[in-house]
Amino acid sequence: MPIIAIAHVVEVLMFAGVFAGTISDYCRKHPGRGCVNKRDLMTELASAPILNVRQDVGPCNVPRYNFDICNGQLHDQANRGIRVQTSIPSAGVGQFDNVPPACMNLAVALSGSCSGEGPRPTPCGSACLQYTGLSDDQFRQLSSYLQS
Repeated sequence: MPIIAIAHVVEVLMFAGVFAGTISDYCRKHPGRGCVNKRDLMTELASAPILNVRQDVGPCNVPRYNFDICNGQLHDQANRGIRVQTSIPSAGVGQFDNVPPACMNLAVALSGSCSGEGPRPTPCGSACLQYTGLSDDQFRQLSSYLQS
């Protein structure tokens, strides 16, 4: 059985070599008839305009789609009757429970403390975020976003 398989592989390789040789001979003898020269293709690609597409970004230069995923998970939870619970355990501290996973990943960006200054988010569970150093306005903004 192995001899038949090896013979088949050799036959396929020989056919491929003959076929490839035929194409390259045809293209060399008939330039411009459907054959593409690699050098010509590279020249065309090099002269093609380059589109400078900048991905839409949100706070902290986090791609916008991350916020879209968070927002989608918030809506999915709301449709199932699960809402993010907010509380103020002490002055300047805001706690958010039932936070979807995609929003947990955005803890820093949601607070706007990208530079390390301002409110500090701390996970307080698998679906819980606690921010220290929040102003009343920051707490309202976070609550508003997470309740959407």
